[in-house]
This record gives sequence, structure tokens and C-alpha cells, in this order.
Amino acid sequence: MVAYSALAHVGAVTVAMVLLGSLAHADVRTPIGLALSSAPIDQRHTPEISVYVPRSSDAVLDERVNAGHHWRLETGRGVVHVWAPADYDAETAAMVVFVHGYWINVDVAWESYRLAQQFALSGINALFMVPDAPATKRDPIAWPSLAELVRTVADHIDIAMPAKRLVAVGHSGAYRTLARWLTNPALDTVVQLDALYTEYGLLRWMRESKQHRLVNIVYETGRFSDYLHRWLPSTKRVAGLPRAGLPEARILYVRTEVGHWELVTGGVALPLALRAIGVPLVTSAPIDLPLGLSPRDVPSLTMHWIARPPFAPRLIELAP
Repeated sequence: MVAYSALAHVGAVTVAMVLLGSLAHADVRTPIGLALSSAPIDQRHTPEISVYVPRSSDAVLDERVNAGHHWRLETGRGVVHVWAPADYDAETAAMVVFVHGYWINVDVAWESYRLAQQFALSGINALFMVPDAPATKRDPIAWPSLAELVRTVADHIDIAMPAKRLVAVGHSGAYRTLARWLTNPALDTVVQLDALYTEYGLLRWMRESKQHRLVNIVYETGRFSDYLHRWLPSTKRVAGLPRAGLPEARILYVRTEVGHWELVTGGVALPLALRAIGVPLVTSAPIDLPLGLSPRDVPSLTMHWIARPPFAPRLIELAP
């Protein structure tokens, strides 16, 4: 196993700008013929957060990332990135596992999505893991067992593992991995970032326990999302990514126009969702910082496994 200190593995910066295009669409397309909910989403909300913020905030986040602890583990099932904030407390912490979607690998996602910065921006007390996952729909699932992933990380880092919550976060094609993890009895929360391309067992999972939480943030996966939440009547529906934060609810259905790729690159949706799942904040949580990450100059590098053409970057400025 190989471990590096925070942000020491820099060689994977590549295709972030490829993923920001206004023409980018879903990782997969699955034909459906389901009855859809006619219940409208409540349009009374605080205006959506602007995706990009001044670079000064990025500098603060970079400092927090470097003050934390970062491991890059090379395992028999691929690379796993692990990050903990400087004031991490295992006694009250959650374990948060982020799974990337298609057209990218874990090292590129870690760097180009600036995941450590987004985790720091959330302010929650958690040990964050980012494992390898399928880059195309033909790739096998790297970690079919969530328990094995947790054991592997526990064996190769030198801090205590969280004693409380287990949370899975997935973007887009990550639903294939999340579907396998729903059988893990320790999993209590699922966060989906435009990942509901099929109903893969979430309805049954949500009905199994009132302790199960779901945050479903949607840009282009509304058809299956409408179907799922039609059968979850306690769903709290939200239009946009509100500046004041998401409301308290066991089940959240958030519709946004931010964009499929911007949900994982903009630095808004992910921290906002993590703040909404009931995990305590660390003592020095940067909650005074505006959500969002400023765009960075990322060199263009075509990888042999990228099947999509490049798209022009899209900067989104929403009403204050």
C-alpha cells in the first residue's frame, strides 16, 4: 500500500473542463415507461447559489485541506483516496464514501472535482473516502462490498475510524455501485447527485427503516426521481440550491438547473447536501465561506478511456 500526505499526488489533473459543457448529458440512458408524479415542486425558495465564487475562498479551503490528513491507498481493487479534517473526532464522526460516475477515474476525479476542498467546505465531522469505480458501463464494479472497502481503509490509515454514521454519495453512473451497497446494514444515508437512472432498490431500502435518509439532487434524472418520490409521501421537495441551506427532512428531492457535471465540479451541491444529513460540524467548520469553487485553469489532456468529445466550459451566474 502507498500513502501520500495531503494533495501530494498531483499527476492526475486532466479532463475537468471536458466535463463542464452545457451539452454534456447523462452517463446512461435507460428506456422507461412509468407513471410520473403530478405533484409540483414548491417554487417558493431562496434563489439558487451562484456556482463560482472569488478565488480568495479557494485559498482558505486549500489551507484547510493541507491542515487535514490525506492518504492515497493503492489496493488490489484500485486506488482509494481518504481525507480527514484537522479537527476530526472519530467519536462523533460519520464515514462518507463518494463514488464518481463514468468518463473519469478516481485520481482525476479527486483532483479535478477538488473533492478534498468540497469536503472541507461542507464543514462536517467525517472521514471521507473516494474509491475507484467504473469509468464506463462495461467496467466491472471495483468495490461490490462496502464492508470490504471500509475494512481495507481501516487497515491502512493511522487514525481511528468513525464510530457513528455510514453515508454513500454517488454521482451519475455511481448508481451501479450504490445499488450493491444497499444491502449493508450499517448504511444509513444515500446522497444522489443526478444518479437515479433506474430504480435500483432505493424505494424498498427507504421503506425498510425510518432511520434511512435520502438526498436526491436532480438535473436530468427527473423521470425516475418523480417515480421514486411519488411513493415516498414524506418527501420534502425543493426547487434549486438555496443559499440558506436545505431544509431538515429525512427525504429530500431537489431539482436544479445547475447542470449534470457542475453538480460535482461547482462546489455547491455536494457541500450543501453533506450539511443536510445531520452530521455534526467540526469545531473550525468554514461555514462563513460562500459555497462554490472558482474555475481553475486545468490543462487539457485526452485520456484513452475518454469516449466523449470535449465541450466548452460553461460558467453559470444565477440571480443573487
